[in-house]
Amino acid sequence: MPVLRVVTFNTLFGGHTDSGFGPADRWDGQMAFLRSLKPDILALQECNFWEVLGRQRLHRAVRQLGMARGFLAEANVTTAGHRFHSAILLSSRVAVDAEDADRTRYHHVMGWANLRLEGVDGLVELRNLHLDPSDPRNRTREVGPLKFLAGPGRKSLIVGDLNAIGIGFPEPDWTRLPQHQLDCHLHAPGHGPGQIADREAVELLARAGFVDAAARFGQETVPTAAFGVDDVPRRQDLILASPALAPALVGYRVHKEAVDGGLSDHAAVVADFDLTV
Repeated sequence: MPVLRVVTFNTLFGGHTDSGFGPADRWDGQMAFLRSLKPDILALQECNFWEVLGRQRLHRAVRQLGMARGFLAEANVTTAGHRFHSAILLSSRVAVDAEDADRTRYHHVMGWANLRLEGVDGLVELRNLHLDPSDPRNRTREVGPLKFLAGPGRKSLIVGDLNAIGIGFPEPDWTRLPQHQLDCHLHAPGHGPGQIADREAVELLARAGFVDAAARFGQETVPTAAFGVDDVPRRQDLILASPALAPALVGYRVHKEAVDGGLSDHAAVVADFDLTV
C-alpha cells in the first residue's frame, strides 16, 4: 500500500472557547487545517464535550474531515471539572480489529485501537496518550505497561501529547515559567537537579526500544507546544514507533500553522510510514 500518514494534534478544548463549553470559534479553521494534512490515522486530544448529544462533535469531525470512522475515549473528570477526551479518527484505508479506552491508570484517558492495513501482515497497535500535565511521577506510572508494545515483532505506535519533553530537545529556560507551574515539569526535589526537566516517561519508552520519529529526521529540537506568553515552548507531542515498525518511517514534520493562526497552542505532528519496507 502507499505511504500511511499518522497525525497527532491537541485541539485546545476541541476547537471551542470557554474550555469547550462555548462557541466553536476555532472549529472550522481546525477542520480545514487537518483536512490539508490528509491523515490516515488521526489522534486528537482535548476533545472536550465531544461526548454530548450522542457524540455529535465526534461524528461531525469524521464527516467534515472525510474520514471513515472515529472512536472517542471518554476521560476522567479533573479536579477543575474538565473531561479531556481523546479521539482516534481513521481513513477508509485503515480497518479496525479492536478499540477501547483505559481510564483506570490514567489522569485523563488512553484511547487505543488495533488496526489492520491492506497488504500488511498482522496488527498495528495504536495508543493515543494525553498524560498527566501536573505530575511527572504519575506520567512515569502511566507509561509503565506500554513497554511491552516494543516487544519482538510487535508493530506499535504511541502518539499524542505526553506532557513530557522529548529526548534531544534542549533544556528550556525555566525562569520564564511562573513558580507555581515548575513542579509540573521538573525533577522532584531530592531526585535530580532542581531546574532540570523530568523526562523519565519518555526515557522509559526509549529504553524499551521505541523510536522517536523526530530523532530519525533530525527534528528533536523543533518545539510542538506551549507557545503562550507565560509558557516555555517545548516538544511534547510525540510519535513513537516500536522497533518492528520504525524501519518503515519515511517522513516527519511539525506543522505550526495551527499555532500561527490562533487555532491551538499545539502544532500538529505528522509522520509517514511506508509499510512495504
